[in-house]
Amino acid sequence: MRNGIVLVGIAFAATFAVVVGNRLSDEAMAVVVGAICGISASIPVSIGFVIAASRHWGRDDRGGDAPGRGYDEPRPYAQPQPPVIVISPPQQNQSPYQYPAAPYYLPASNGDAPLGAREFKIIGDE
Repeated sequence: MRNGIVLVGIAFAATFAVVVGNRLSDEAMAVVVGAICGISASIPVSIGFVIAASRHWGRDDRGGDAPGRGYDEPRPYAQPQPPVIVISPPQQNQSPYQYPAAPYYLPASNGDAPLGAREFKIIGDE
């Protein structure tokens, strides 16, 4: 009985696929085939991610540790490092009308200097 139901289901799916495949255009069939290939390509990668995430890589199981102690004890030969303190330099006063710039840039000109006449060369005009 169970085998009959499975065979009827497979026959129905195959018939349905043939009917739909004959009615679809070439572009729509290409989209369907691309989606099926993409999904089938992502399944092994997803299984690999699940396997990699479920394993304890590089961790050994210690049964004698107290609960709540999920860190390693400091090693006796390792010297503790001194704390590192970073102090930023003070900010310079800036004009509110200029963009902030690094101190090694020249200040913006005020535009009082007269500009020379501009010359244009038209290509192809002799």
